Amino acid sequence: MANGDIQAVQAFHDVTKLSYINLLTKPPLYKSYAGLKQVSLPEPPPPETPALKAVAGPTSATAGRLDLEAVSQLLHYSAGLIRKSNSATAGEVHYRAAASAGALYPIELYLVCGDFHGLAAGVYHYAPADNALTQLREGDFRGNLAAAAADDSLATVLATIVSTAVFWRSAWKYRTRGYRYCFWDNGTVFANLLATANSLGQQARLLTGFVDRDVDQILGVESEQEASTCLVPLGAAGGLRPYVARALSAIDSGDLGFTEAITYPESDLLHAEARLDSPQQVSDWRGHVHRFEDIRIPVVPSEPLGKAIVERGSTRRFAREPISKEQLSELLAASSTPMTADFGFGLSEPYLIVNAVNGVSPGAYHYSRQSGELELLKEGDFRAEAGHLCFEQALGADASAVVFFLADLESALGRLGNRGYRAAQLEAGVMGGNVYIAAHSLGLGATGMTFFDDAVTAFFSPHAAGKSLMFLVGLGRTGIPNRVRPFRSKYGALKDSLARGASGERRPVPDWLYSN
Repeated sequence: MANGDIQAVQAFHDVTKLSYINLLTKPPLYKSYAGLKQVSLPEPPPPETPALKAVAGPTSATAGRLDLEAVSQLLHYSAGLIRKSNSATAGEVHYRAAASAGALYPIELYLVCGDFHGLAAGVYHYAPADNALTQLREGDFRGNLAAAAADDSLATVLATIVSTAVFWRSAWKYRTRGYRYCFWDNGTVFANLLATANSLGQQARLLTGFVDRDVDQILGVESEQEASTCLVPLGAAGGLRPYVARALSAIDSGDLGFTEAITYPESDLLHAEARLDSPQQVSDWRGHVHRFEDIRIPVVPSEPLGKAIVERGSTRRFAREPISKEQLSELLAASSTPMTADFGFGLSEPYLIVNAVNGVSPGAYHYSRQSGELELLKEGDFRAEAGHLCFEQALGADASAVVFFLADLESALGRLGNRGYRAAQLEAGVMGGNVYIAAHSLGLGATGMTFFDDAVTAFFSPHAAGKSLMFLVGLGRTGIPNRVRPFRSKYGALKDSLARGASGERRPVPDWLYSN
C-alpha cells in the first residue's frame, strides 16, 4: 500500500514549494495591553549635546536628575517612534529611533522603578507609538530585580530599563538567523540609550547576566515568545540596604498580535542553553562589572545628538565619493567607545575595507580599539570584494568604507559560556549603533547589511583566522537618488558559473571565495 499512500507526496511537495515571504503572517510592530492604565510621558526635548561627545562618554561630572522628562528622553530617543511617512505602495511607514534589521523592531523596553519625580513605583511597559508607559505592576519591585541580577545596587537605583526580544518578529523574515538580528537590534537601541544617558549625565551600564526566568516573571512575559535580554540600571545606587523581593502574582502578558509562530529549533535551543538559573550562577558568571573612566574628546564638530537620531535613516545608495581621514577616525573611535558592562570589553574588533577615504590608501585594515591605530593588511581596490562579502549588495561596493566587527568566539565562549554569544552580538550591535549616530551627526550615511560569514573571515585572514563576523556597517556619502542600485559583483558571477559546471581554469579564483 506504500505507493497508494499519497501523504508522502503531499508533505514533500508542500515543504519544497518556493514562495515569497508570507506577508499574511507578519507580526505587528507594537505590543499592546488592553484596559491597563497608561501614563503619558511629557514631550521629550531633544538632547543637545554634540553626538560624538555623547557617544564618547558621560558629559557631566555631576549626576543629572532622573525625572519623568528624563525617562521620556531616554525611552523615546532609544526606541521611540520618531516619524511617519506614506508610501504609495506600502501605506503608512513608521520609523523608530534606532536602526533595525528589516525594520521589524523586535526589541521591547520596560521600566522597573521606585517612586520618583512624576512616576509611582512599579513595573511599566514602554509604548513607542504613544510615548507612554503602561503600568503592569504597582509597587516597588526593584528588590526582585536585584535578586534576579545578583546585584544589590539594583534595589536602590531609581530605575532600571529592561529589554526583551520578540523573536518571531525577526524570525518571520530571517528564520533561524533572526536570533542574531534580535541582539543586533538590541545593540543599536542601547547605543542610542547610552548616548542619551551620557548627554543627561545619567550613569548607565549593561547587565546581561541575570536569572532569565525570574526577570521574565517580573515583566509577565511568556518566555517562549518574548524573553529578557539585558538590564540597564540608571543613575547611582542610593547606598546598600536590605531589600525585599515581593511576591509576584500572574499579570497580563500583553498582546503581541500573533498566536502562531514558526519555531526554529536551533535558536530555541541556543537561547535555552544560555540561560542562568540561579543568583549564584549569575555571580559566578559575571565576576565583576567592568567600568571605564577614560573619555576620548572628539576633534571633529558634530550635530546635536537629538538631531542625529531623529534624522537617521539607513542609506540605500552610497555616492562613491570620498570621506575624510578625520571623519573615518571619528567613526572608528565612536564604534570602539568602551561601555560599562558585565561581559567586559573588546569581544569584537573592527576590520575595514577602505574604498574611498582621503589620506588612507584603499585596502583591507584592522583597527586597534586600544591604540586607535589602523593596520594595513593588504593594499588594493576591493570594491568588488566588499560588494560580494556584503551579500552581493551595491552598498558594500559603493561605500567609502565598510566596517566589519569580528569576535573571537572561542575565547568569548570559553570565558562566558553560551551566554557569551548573546554578549558578543549585543556588543557588536552597540558598536554599529554608535557608527550610525556618529555618521549622521557628520552629515554622512550609514547602513547595516548581512554578509557571507566565512568568506569575510577568510578575506581578512590570516589576521582574522578563527574569528567570526558579528555585524557590519557601510558608511559614506548618501547617493542621489537614495534608492537601491542593482548590482552583481564579478565574484558573484564567477560563483554562479562555477556552480553551473565551469572549471574556473581560465581565471584565478581567490581562496576566500570558496568559503561560505
